[in-house]
Amino acid sequence: MDDDSARPLISIIIPTLNVESVIAACVDSIARQTFRNYEVVIVDGFSTDKTAEIALGCQATLGGRLSVHVEKDEGVYDAMNKGVARARGHWLLFLGADDLLHHEDTLTQVTAILHQDSTSQLVYGDVVMRSNSSRYGGVFDLDKLLFEKNICHQAIFYRREVFAHLGPYNLRYRIWADWDFNIRCFQNPTLATRYVDIVVANYNDTGGLSLRMDSELQKRLPVFLLNATRRKWDARLRRVARLLFPGFGKNSR
Repeated sequence: MDDDSARPLISIIIPTLNVESVIAACVDSIARQTFRNYEVVIVDGFSTDKTAEIALGCQATLGGRLSVHVEKDEGVYDAMNKGVARARGHWLLFLGADDLLHHEDTLTQVTAILHQDSTSQLVYGDVVMRSNSSRYGGVFDLDKLLFEKNICHQAIFYRREVFAHLGPYNLRYRIWADWDFNIRCFQNPTLATRYVDIVVANYNDTGGLSLRMDSELQKRLPVFLLNATRRKWDARLRRVARLLFPGFGKNSR
């Protein structure tokens, strides 16, 4: 049996495929962190360039905190699921190979909050967008996720148990599976979320999946909306019933 106290606090999972020009900078932004109780899990989908070679070369800097796994996958979210399965940390953070941790004390700032918060299962901050250097994020709720935009997964720290309870990223959604996953998190009334006013990462929004649309998730959003609306109205009706009939629901199972 694994010694729970020996696990790193944070696992940083990076899916890679033919990213030889950026992976070293991403790993370097992690290596420069003042906080050290982390591991880095790189899952490479058989890159045909020098990505895996460069990643393995970073072991000289990170030592035993870095593991590189080269295996076939069915896309970026499959690679992220594989990373979850291999990660040992209590908290999980996902970075793209072309993203950077914002500052050398980023993990120190975040972990100060993680240590003092025993209830939250999803803690998130903000990112800085590469396209225009603007700050993106702020406080989210289910309505904001459904009607406006997603939280950048580069800004989210998930307790590893969240994936055990809600399941992996849904590979039906090739581009926005992280949006689907965040909606599932915020829809779950037992899952506590917390926003922190910290920039976590410099996010590359100038290419890749961030600029594409996911037709499968677009088709699924009306179902999310219907379920969310139904729950909201059910809750409101129960509150009205309790006001009108004070004994309402006391004997219900």
